Amino acid sequence: MNILTLTDDKQLQIYMHPKRQEILYQLSIQGPMTAKMLSTSLAMTPSSAKHHLGKLQELGVVAVDHQEVINGITATYYRKVRVTVSFGALEEQSRRLVTDFLSKQVHDGLEEHARSFSDEQGHFQADQLSGVVHLSAEEADRLYWMIRTFIDEREDKREGTEPFVYSLVAYHA
Repeated sequence: MNILTLTDDKQLQIYMHPKRQEILYQLSIQGPMTAKMLSTSLAMTPSSAKHHLGKLQELGVVAVDHQEVINGITATYYRKVRVTVSFGALEEQSRRLVTDFLSKQVHDGLEEHARSFSDEQGHFQADQLSGVVHLSAEEADRLYWMIRTFIDEREDKREGTEPFVYSLVAYHA
């Protein structure tokens, strides 16, 4: 498991730029895409998409997946790097901005994709849980790593799978 720790406001601005967040989301949902594919999907110019991809690549959250020759032109496909982005080294004010942004993103996403909790076949579709659990330090560690391992093993798009957006927050009370 790779962890990218953002340490300053410049890195935070690169990562949290709204268009770059949209690019990361598209790459997470669709898998590898070209700058042209992203530009079409996100209503931006291909050069703008390429610029944002370059910034994300410099940061280490996007990488070249492969290249294909299409009609005599080499198309470069980009993928989201399997990395956990940590905001813990940032100043408190910057961490609060990130928390506010992520909370709004989760809220808006849930509202936009509001569905019933299960589909016609009874399969899970959406839920929001809240509460308190009582854990020893060892149980908290085990729960954290169990969730992280489960997520890490399922980040890449595979045949027969559908994307689910998640947001987990846990903290010592």
